[in-house]
Amino acid sequence: MELKCYQSLPDILSIEKIALMFNEVLESYQKNQRDKEIFLKILSVLTERQTMTYKILAEDLRERIDKELCKLWNTDSYDDVDTILYIVVNLGLEKCFTLAKNSIMTISNLSPSIKSEIEDTINEVGNHILNPYHELDEMNSRNEKE
Repeated sequence: MELKCYQSLPDILSIEKIALMFNEVLESYQKNQRDKEIFLKILSVLTERQTMTYKILAEDLRERIDKELCKLWNTDSYDDVDTILYIVVNLGLEKCFTLAKNSIMTISNLSPSIKSEIEDTINEVGNHILNPYHELDEMNSRNEKE
């Protein structure tokens, strides 16, 4: 499937359908059938659909995506950092999140805009990277107490 086909998907899909699509995209990328730029764009589109399920993606699939994004982590490109962080935060990908956090301390020539993007993401997520729905869960919990 091409990028425009993913972009034209309905906003709401079943978690099973989304998982199948994530698997297909991962496999095609790993077989060198997609370039990095298109791969990241498709992952971003699927991540957007995933967030609309209000369910956390299966652990094994999250780990596979996390592993690929760690390989692609590139602090020389603002667009890559921005896209990868969007996927990482919304899917709850711990390893790549840690890699991003460590970049601030280990990369001396990090551009100010990339450093700011990473810092903003860290502040937004806090200690809740594994649960992208933490704020929603917290709000629901408060409403139940009232």
